[in-house]
Amino acid sequence: MILTRQNERTWSDSGIAGVQTCPTWTGNDGDGDGGYLAKFQAGARFPKHVHHGWEQIFVVAGAIRFNDVEMRPGDVLQVQGSDMHEACALEETLLFVAHHGGIDMLEQAQ
Repeated sequence: MILTRQNERTWSDSGIAGVQTCPTWTGNDGDGDGGYLAKFQAGARFPKHVHHGWEQIFVVAGAIRFNDVEMRPGDVLQVQGSDMHEACALEETLLFVAHHGGIDMLEQAQ
């Protein structure tokens, strides 16, 4: 088991304006597997990208749009490696993201 208590979380700048992340777990073999929490400020945009494997996104709080899909608390989105997508926070948003494999950015972060 791996336990990280809320008061022990370390948030860091993601390199994308208005987005902070906090890792929850990382795969052991360096293949890009892992999970993290992501905090988006209202209006923050994660650029277009694809994954080498799947990604699952759970909205904890707030509202966010992935391509044309608007998501709210409790919504879950499963993305396959070939699904190009971007995200734009409609308001301050907290996500939990689990993923298998790495990521290829198709646009530069602004």
